[in-house]
Amino acid sequence: MKKPRTEITNQSAKFVLNAYRPNGADAQDPVFRDALEQAARDPELAAWFKEQRSFDSLIAEKLAEVQPPAALYSTILAGIANRSPVRRFSFWPLLALAALLVLSGMILVPMYMESVSASKLIEQYQRANLTMLNSAPAPELDLVTADYSRTQDYLADNKAPRIPSLPGSLQDLPTAGCKTLRWKGHELSLTCFCLPSGELIHVFAIDEKAFRSIKVDGEFKDMDGWHFKCQWRAGMLLMFVSRAPIAEITKYI
Repeated sequence: MKKPRTEITNQSAKFVLNAYRPNGADAQDPVFRDALEQAARDPELAAWFKEQRSFDSLIAEKLAEVQPPAALYSTILAGIANRSPVRRFSFWPLLALAALLVLSGMILVPMYMESVSASKLIEQYQRANLTMLNSAPAPELDLVTADYSRTQDYLADNKAPRIPSLPGSLQDLPTAGCKTLRWKGHELSLTCFCLPSGELIHVFAIDEKAFRSIKVDGEFKDMDGWHFKCQWRAGMLLMFVSRAPIAEITKYI
């Protein structure tokens, strides 16, 4: 009779997965089987596991960049050649290694936590903008005009972030107008462009200081019926949002 599999909790799965190597070398190891299956079933555990592997990869990458002194190898060989016949164990190499690991942790852990925090902020920012667009058939604009240059002059007069440059032929499209907004104490702007199909492309602009310039993938994503992507341009984070078909959007962005 086949022995039933022991139920595994997220807590016990995390304990096991803490030892999982980020390069995937343990994927076929039966020790990790139940924990990996639990991560595949549970979205919360899967998100934790993804962040954990990213953190482990970052630690490994940064430690690989640590270069020992150029003369270290010759110094070790000289020490071996001149060593005393009496073998003594020295704690100094262990203390040096421990100091290196502590220093690496002090540097890398805050960097990783800052990166995760900024990433979550961008997700909140995206969600807030899409929620605002969903609140009405079209956003109520501060200035209604078909002239793109007038929208940017208006934003400049109101000390709001402006679009530093536009990709593709988006600048050739007429605008519907623009609007100034605030999010978590930061000024941002919205400029709307009219597509030939009658749909709009909404372009949000906010200063990079709101997110500490973390990397964005620059690919289109879907949420609540919207296509959107983010892109860094000259110190501004631009967010392009539209309900138009991707084939039409990519002609202009």
